[in-house]
This record gives sequence, structure tokens and C-alpha cells, in this order.
Amino acid sequence: MSSQRFSTASYLRVFLNEFANHIHYLIMLVAIIGIFVFDLASSSGIAAGTSYVLVVFGSLFIKGNIPTYVAAVMGLIFTITGFFLSASVINPLETAMINRLLAALLIIGAALIVIRIKKADENILALRIQSVIDPLTQTKNYRAFEQELSRGILLHKRHNRSLSVAFIDIDNLHKINQSYGSDGGDSVINQVAKEIEANIRSSDVLYRLAGDKFAVLFAETGMRGTKSVGEAICKKTSSKIALSGRNVTLSMGIATLEEKDSERSLCQRAEKALLQSKADGKNRVTTVPPVSTKDTSRIAAILARSRY
Repeated sequence: MSSQRFSTASYLRVFLNEFANHIHYLIMLVAIIGIFVFDLASSSGIAAGTSYVLVVFGSLFIKGNIPTYVAAVMGLIFTITGFFLSASVINPLETAMINRLLAALLIIGAALIVIRIKKADENILALRIQSVIDPLTQTKNYRAFEQELSRGILLHKRHNRSLSVAFIDIDNLHKINQSYGSDGGDSVINQVAKEIEANIRSSDVLYRLAGDKFAVLFAETGMRGTKSVGEAICKKTSSKIALSGRNVTLSMGIATLEEKDSERSLCQRAEKALLQSKADGKNRVTTVPPVSTKDTSRIAAILARSRY
């Protein structure tokens, strides 16, 4: 049921975004045509040209540069067309010609400015995305984890829903780097990231916190469900990723949000659980407080929770 609601909401957002763009296009076209009609009744044409410039700047509200090109080209066409259609009623003719030439230059200049502004915005957005993306695994990084954990805690507390955090270490990565070099270690890190992502829902988020350390935020998932997924991830990773016949294993520590938790206290429990997994021999999942998954269903962990 929740999956269906999520899908409906996603489609609705896409529809509204498309609808908004169409409305912006319609307003832009109506404005250009309205200016053209006004231009035919004006005495010199310069006022209309200035209005076309305002429409070009108005295209900033529509994503991409195509609307800017459309507004500029239509403004130029109507400016030139207006000269021929209204030349017989304008006196002197030289004034109209100079004014329309100035209008055309204004339109071209405005279009160039708007296109540069849009490209600058695109570059800023790309830099913002890069600042929260790990370049090796293309997963989110520690900065994104800090930001989204804070928002996630506020949201889940407000709606009284479960939120679990899992810290994951690749066991003995330093030995892998010593034996196979940094390229071998990077390959293992990439494979582990892909394996984790393959076994979590789209609503769960994977982050790479450091060289061999990952974190996953499990939305609306309690301790027992998170541990089941964690055990499945550890099992599949050790069975699929190996170097020279030796399986790559993971250690995991899990904590679930409590009413009095802050970001710090929640992460401290997850870190404590991870350290306990390491101390107990690695290749295992530990929770704080401890929970058992022995009596849970044999259905695959990833299928036991709704995917959305």
C-alpha cells in the first residue's frame, strides 16, 4: 500500500513539473504575441523591443537554454516583421530603423546574458552534487550522511517511525591493499558498494564514510528487520567477492533510533556495535542492544520489507 502511494506521488510530481513548464512556455508565447500586437500600434518600435528583452529574461524560470533561444529568435523575427508591417505609418522611417536595430541588439545581448546565467547555475548544481558524492563508488559521502541523518531523525521522530543506522567495515582491507595494491583495494570497495546497493531498498541510502567504512540509513525499519538485511548482505558479499580464493567479508554494527537520541548518540551505538563485531571475530552483524533473528521468517530479507 505504501509502495503504491509513493509511486502515485512520484508520478504526480513529474506531471506537475511538466505542467508548470508548459504553463511557462504558454505565458512566454502569449507575451511575445501580445508585444507584437502592441508594437504595430506604437510609433517607433523601441518600446516593443525592450519588452522582448524582458521576456528573454523571463525564460530564466524555465529549465534549459531552449526557451531562451525560442524567446530570442521569436523576438528578433517579430521585431523585423513589425518594421515592414508598420513602416507605412511611422515617420520618419530612419527613426524606426534605428530603434528596431537597437531592439535587436538588446534581444541578442539579453539572450547571451541569460544563457550564461543558466550555464553558471548548471555548473553550481554540478559542483553541489559532486560535493556529496564519493568519486570512487559514486555513492553518497560522509558530508551527505551528516546532512541526511539529521533530517532523517527529525522526520522519523515527527511521524513516530523507525529509523536504523548500520555501520559497515570491509574486513582486512589493509591486507588486501598490501597484497594487491591500491587498485585491488579500490576494486574490492567498488564491488562491496554495488553488492550492498543490490540488497537494500530504493528508500534506504548507502554512504561511503571513509576508506573501508560504509553506512546505510534504513528508513522505516526496526532493529530486527535491519539485522536480517545486514546478515543477508554479509552472506552474499562473502559468497560473491573473493581474491585468490579468499572471500571478502564484512563486519556490521546496527542501532535503531530512540526517542531521546541525537545524531551523536545514535551513531555512537552503531559504532559500538561495529567494534563488537570486530572483537568477536569479524564477518558478523551486531546490534546495540542485542536482538536475535533466529525466529524470523525464512523469506529473503530484502523481500520482507516493502520496496519503494
